[in-house]
Amino acid sequence: MYYINSSCRYIVNELVMKLVIHKTFYIGISLGLMLLGTSCQNKSQPTAQTNITEESESTNSAETVSPVETEIFKMKDSTTYADLSFEIELPVARQDSTTAIRRKLIQILGNRLSHISSYEGEQLYPLYNGNPQDTKELMNYYCKQTKALLGKQSDDDASERIRYIRENSDITDTEKERQIADIPHWEYDFTLKKIADTLNYVVFQSADYIYMGGAHGGISGDGCLTFNKANGSLVTQFVDSTCTAAIQPLLVKGLITYYSDNGATVTQQDLFDRLLIEGDRIPLPALQPYPTRDGLVFTYQQYEIASYADGMPNFTIPYQDIAPYLTPEAKKVCQPYLPQ
Repeated sequence: MYYINSSCRYIVNELVMKLVIHKTFYIGISLGLMLLGTSCQNKSQPTAQTNITEESESTNSAETVSPVETEIFKMKDSTTYADLSFEIELPVARQDSTTAIRRKLIQILGNRLSHISSYEGEQLYPLYNGNPQDTKELMNYYCKQTKALLGKQSDDDASERIRYIRENSDITDTEKERQIADIPHWEYDFTLKKIADTLNYVVFQSADYIYMGGAHGGISGDGCLTFNKANGSLVTQFVDSTCTAAIQPLLVKGLITYYSDNGATVTQQDLFDRLLIEGDRIPLPALQPYPTRDGLVFTYQQYEIASYADGMPNFTIPYQDIAPYLTPEAKKVCQPYLPQ
């Protein structure tokens, strides 16, 4: 059902970081997640690996990146009408900074998992209160709680569907049995992965996919979480929210580029006709952008400003354009890239 893998992952090049957020990647992720196995048997064995890629994004070749050591937990499980999978990567608490990062990620992870399928923001089971350094115990707790929660909810949903089918007098008994056999399984897949590890910052991406038997599932999560490696603090705000009006031209340009890259030629008027927003001011994304060498990557969630068919609009704003609007905490981690 699970394995834990300790590793020093120097992670990902710029191309992968961009693909992580790109619409087509998310579509591929959702399709891939739906195809994950659902066996209850313990087929995975503990393994260890060390992945090393080139040190990236350092402005001084004499400086070296001190990678954040991590451990990985993977699990796949199922109930009668629900399939679950988890892939969680957490930093090993070696220093004060990595201890702070781990603590914050555990908090974010717990809040995400204990609120899934809650439409009114209700916490559906208690947060883990054991040893935060014991990844196996921590994740076994959340896997057990999440499995029990979705197992009951999906069983209740299936029972209601079966009752409706059996009471339907317009179809034959054979058709009733066929429809009952085809009742959809719920699906929940959660990933928390380190996607960038540079001199100044480390980025973890939180993403989940949930399908509850409807027309399609949905992708959500807490997005890309950027931590200052000097002190382990989470960058909570990259762009000064009072500057939303001032950066409208940058948001418009970025969104037009997004649609153009996906084969649609749109003017500014076409863009506003297409977007599902009130008025003519584009809001900042609910998810925080994340830094790359080329600039800040902005990502809007499904339905946030556009239709489901438009995916998750995303684009990069170069530092020379966004620098005047960055918060002090953002400038600390982006400092190597900012114009002098």
